[in-house]
Amino acid sequence: MKSDSWLQKFSMLFICRGTLGGLLLSSVLSTVVQAQTPTALRGDGLEIVTSIRPLALIANDILDGLGAAAALIDAGDSPHHTMLTPSARLKAARADLLIWIGEDLEVALADLFVNDPRTLTTSQIDGILLDEAEPDEHSSEHGADLHLWLSTKNAERIGEAVANAASKLDAANADHYAASLARFKSRQAENRKAFAAEIAALGNPAQQPDLQDRDRFAVYHDAYQYFEHEYGLRHSVALLVDPERAPSIRELAAVREQLSAAQPSCLLTEPDADAGLIATATKGLAQIAPLRQIEVDILGRNIDDGEDGYTRLMRAVVADFVECLR
Repeated sequence: MKSDSWLQKFSMLFICRGTLGGLLLSSVLSTVVQAQTPTALRGDGLEIVTSIRPLALIANDILDGLGAAAALIDAGDSPHHTMLTPSARLKAARADLLIWIGEDLEVALADLFVNDPRTLTTSQIDGILLDEAEPDEHSSEHGADLHLWLSTKNAERIGEAVANAASKLDAANADHYAASLARFKSRQAENRKAFAAEIAALGNPAQQPDLQDRDRFAVYHDAYQYFEHEYGLRHSVALLVDPERAPSIRELAAVREQLSAAQPSCLLTEPDADAGLIATATKGLAQIAPLRQIEVDILGRNIDDGEDGYTRLMRAVVADFVECLR
């Protein structure tokens, strides 16, 4: 059941003036109250709302047809900067389960997710692997890198938490969720072996044990630590450490020096990357060695709904890395 505080929050979206305003608010709140009916009685499966699409892909792999998960933040938008529409807020109000990374990543969703008993915060799941974020000269507290879905081992932990929550909400189908989880974990173990072999096949010119040539690629945003650690990779330069702000003149100068020294042959970018920043940071570098740019879709904007969504997301990320490192 949804809490009364949720209805109070949602009602603040409307200003009731006259009969029309009152009818509108009454209709919307009636819809929310109806959504509070237990899922088993609604008969349409669990409704899960996630912050970002990768979490929805994992949740759908666990639900496996018994309900559906959808993301509030469009895959084409950055989780660091987003504005929710009233319809998105209504979607969250109707959900049986809310899943997000945490308020340090999806800042704009804090008022919806924090302190709601339906919320599953994946960065706080027991056994989740958390890498420390790179230092930022503008902050004394760096915290964890929250792009944790880029580790298939973390995806397994998230899948376990989703299966556990789903089984409590829909106990009659607990065996179904357990079977889905077992398949999901088996698939991730297979993926790790296949992805590692594909990356290892690229060779290691520097002959560093358990590490690909770290100077072969740079990244626009330091978002790939979990993936890099899982497959023995390491980028040479990150144009941005903190995507919440533009780099200072001193930081940009340091990045240009690092690029000049490392001479990476490829830069991994993102759909919402600042083309002007990239041009400024790499200006003159192409005169020494051509710098290819490969766009990586870590938020799943190009991944369709359907079976094995998370696996298809990670295969796409691996393909982008392979193209960059080749």
